[in-house]
Amino acid sequence: MSNNNIKHFLIGLCTCLGLVTGFVACTDDESDQPLNFYSSVRLTAAGFIEADNDRFSEFIAVLERSNYLSMLKTYGHYTVFAPTNEAMKDYLKENGYGSVADIPQEQCDTLSRAHIVQDKAYFTTDMGGDVAPVNMNDDFIEMTSDSDVTNNNALLVYVNKNSRLIQKDDSVTNGVVHVIDHVIKASSQFLPSLMEDNPNLTIFCQALRLTGMADSLTKYIDETYTVDPDSAVGGKGFGVVNSTAGDGSGQKTTTYYPDHRYFKFTAFVEPDSVYHTHGIHNIDDLKAYAKQVYDESYPEDAGKYDEDFKDRRNPLNRFVSYHLINRIGPRDYWVHCKGPIYEQKFLTNVADPEEYFETMAPHTIMRFCSNPGEEIYINRKGFRTNYTVRGIRVLKTEESGGYQQSCSNGMYHYIDDILVYSYDVRWNVLNRRLRFDGSTLSPDFMNARARMYYMNKDRMMIGFKHGYLTDFKMNNSNTFIGCGNEQTGWVHYQGSGVCITGEKYDASVKLPPVPHDGTYEVRMGYSQGNDRGIAQVYLNNEPCGIPVSFRIFDSNTGWEPDTNDEEENKAMDKALRNRGFMKAMDSYGSTDTPLRNQSNCIRRILVRKFLSANQENWLRFRQILSGSSLYMSLDYIELCPKDVYDSPQGEDRH
Repeated sequence: MSNNNIKHFLIGLCTCLGLVTGFVACTDDESDQPLNFYSSVRLTAAGFIEADNDRFSEFIAVLERSNYLSMLKTYGHYTVFAPTNEAMKDYLKENGYGSVADIPQEQCDTLSRAHIVQDKAYFTTDMGGDVAPVNMNDDFIEMTSDSDVTNNNALLVYVNKNSRLIQKDDSVTNGVVHVIDHVIKASSQFLPSLMEDNPNLTIFCQALRLTGMADSLTKYIDETYTVDPDSAVGGKGFGVVNSTAGDGSGQKTTTYYPDHRYFKFTAFVEPDSVYHTHGIHNIDDLKAYAKQVYDESYPEDAGKYDEDFKDRRNPLNRFVSYHLINRIGPRDYWVHCKGPIYEQKFLTNVADPEEYFETMAPHTIMRFCSNPGEEIYINRKGFRTNYTVRGIRVLKTEESGGYQQSCSNGMYHYIDDILVYSYDVRWNVLNRRLRFDGSTLSPDFMNARARMYYMNKDRMMIGFKHGYLTDFKMNNSNTFIGCGNEQTGWVHYQGSGVCITGEKYDASVKLPPVPHDGTYEVRMGYSQGNDRGIAQVYLNNEPCGIPVSFRIFDSNTGWEPDTNDEEENKAMDKALRNRGFMKAMDSYGSTDTPLRNQSNCIRRILVRKFLSANQENWLRFRQILSGSSLYMSLDYIELCPKDVYDSPQGEDRH
């Protein structure tokens, strides 16, 4: 049964039972508390577990030793996966402990956190949605499902492929409790050893070790990073002005710093069976395959580095590195393929939802698209099912066997064909307008869950300290950079944006690489407001024309609404381009009002310039007005090759 079918089944079941699902309302007025999935209760998560001591006494002992039982008695939103005494006894036996008292304190703390999701209450109807649960160890919870063929195909739901939910959706006053039959493993492994535990990945894992890329996947936490707990996620937060009040004194967005800074990774990996279909049966076969592909893609390096597997120009090193990205994300985090943004904002009759990410192979990118619906492909060319290059499908978790796919510093996903940065990918598939949402421009945005996770949660932003934001620079002490959480109500591409503010702010962002040498238009998409400023923009410290006004009243874009006359619309687009502007895309917004029809959403053509595929490029933004609350909202960046923007048929509006 697919996740979508499961979700519809559960929604129907909950409707029959009169259950309202989603976030649990936590108030002091017990009359407003939700009912238990089966019967009415007025208990906290801790009270629910304590009320069934015969069933949960071992887990209660773990929670008491780690002081998390008292937390589960407080106001908040929690999801608790409660293992039964039988599950705990199996865990104690497997790990050689005589009792809970024998578990080392640090392990006891980790074990408790592995079973608690803080800040959100997930019913099974929420699982498989647009946001994956994250436990208090900051590890993603993988939810999969199956049908019990021995019991009229009854629905089975699993946590991390091992712990079955034997009682679901017990609503409590501060969240929801699920009962599980196995302890959730609190893995201390790093990604390379996790993959090596899977006997279906032997060829890729040999290549990972041989190239030395396994060593690059063993970072986890930045020990130099500290933050005031009151300013961290879960603390009190602080305010950053981020509204269109007109005088710069508008509503403040609640802003938090990440409580930790993590280094995390994702691998997209072919199982051995995929290699076998291509005649690759061992590491030597893979070396030969990689050499054939990358000698053609990088002819200037052919034959020079074949025996130095740790050189970044070695074909096998390039092959392996292109499978790795320096941020963590469940399958659905790489492109919107479901959830409110996908359902309400992407105009999928016009274009497929897409996203681009830089990989760990130097100066390379990959394209993700959702086509159709919940399917996700890498490096596909076409629209919907009308494609000229099929691309590589990313398999769903339930399609990937019984091995756990996530650990403390990363996760991996199965793919169904061989992934390469070939000549055809570079010069054909990626010879297109490349649009990078602001939330993809630093791995720290995704590792801190500033992208995707806090969908529609109030008006909030994740801020980043100076020196702790990869691929960004804050060039003076006044500069603040934050990434706003996705909001379906915001007129931003993908509902999010990067906020840069502070007195005379001065910030730089590294542009993603281009796939091949050529002339490109470098563009930025942004929303305008009269509380915003004016910035001089530079590419590699060379000014990009006159300063950019992010204000409405003096932006001088010349924007006019479309008419019913297509020729007149083309003429208006041409006049805009002559002034260095473009309307926003018509593929996002809503059916009635795509961003193209929003007068305060605009694209600025910053520069047309020859860019090399091996070149590192930086955009710099320097505020020229005074005012500590003035800001700019960087929505997205576009890199568009001359073949596209200057083509005879013209660039599409998508």
